Amino acid sequence: MKILITGGNGNIAKMITRSLSSEFDITCITRNDFDMLDCSAFQHYLSDKTFDILIHTAIIGGRRTKEETGEVVYQNLIMFENIMKFVDKFGIIINFDSGAIYDRNSDIFCRKEDELFTVPRDYYGFSKYMIYNRSLQYNNVFNFRIFNIFHVNEEPDRFIKACFLAKKNDTNVTIFKDKFFDFMYEDDFIKIVRYYLTTPVPNLKKTINLSYQTKYRLSDIAKMIVNNDNIVIIDPNTSHNYCGNGNELEQLGIHLDGLERSIQKYSELLVV
Repeated sequence: MKILITGGNGNIAKMITRSLSSEFDITCITRNDFDMLDCSAFQHYLSDKTFDILIHTAIIGGRRTKEETGEVVYQNLIMFENIMKFVDKFGIIINFDSGAIYDRNSDIFCRKEDELFTVPRDYYGFSKYMIYNRSLQYNNVFNFRIFNIFHVNEEPDRFIKACFLAKKNDTNVTIFKDKFFDFMYEDDFIKIVRYYLTTPVPNLKKTINLSYQTKYRLSDIAKMIVNNDNIVIIDPNTSHNYCGNGNELEQLGIHLDGLERSIQKYSELLVV
C-alpha cells in the first residue's frame, strides 16, 4: 500500500512515518518538493506516480500564541481544493480536522461530530469548518478531529511536556482556566491511523473525534504528573472547555490505552 503524506515536516507526519514506515510504503512531501498552493505543481507531481491513500496534514495556523490573518483561511482552503482536484486518484483521503471547528470562543464539552452550533470566528477554526463541510461532498474523504496529540518530541510549552518539566525542576504548573481538555497520546493515535489504512471503506466512519471517553480537567492531568502543592489554579471555574464526544471512536473497537496509562508510558520514554 502506497501512502502520500502532505506536510512532511510536521509532527503528525513524522509520527505516522516513524511508526508505520515498516508496514506501508510512505512518501512525505514538503514545501521543498513543491508548493501545495500551486495546483499545476501538484498535478505534475502526481503525473507519473500512483498512491492508494493520501493523508493531508499540511496546515497553516492553529497556535493560539501566534496572531493570524485571513491568509490562514485562504491558504488552508486552497491546499484542500487543490487536493480535491485529484480526489479520484486516491482510494481514500484522510483529512486532519480540529476541535477548533466547534468555535473555540464557545464552551466545547463532549461535542458530537455533527454538533456544530456556531461558525468559528477565528481564522484557523473557520478554515477547518469550511474544509469539513467540503469533505462531506466526497465519499472517500474522512476526517480525524484532533484536539491535542501529545508525544515525547513535542515543544516544551505544550501542557503535558510542561508538567514533566515542572516535575523535574520542582517548579509550579500554572493553570489559568481549569477547563476540561482532550489529550490523546501518540501510540493511540497511530492505532487509529492504522485502522483506517487497513479497514474497508464501507466500515469507516466519515468523521471521528480523537477523544477518550473519560474527561479530565487540566488540574486532573497535572496531578498525574506533579505534586498537588506545585499546581497553581488561577481560575477554578470550568468554562470554554475543549473536548469531544468519544462514542464514535469507541464504536470502532480499537483497544486504546487511554490517558492515564498513556501518561505512564510517556513518562517512561521522556528525557527532560
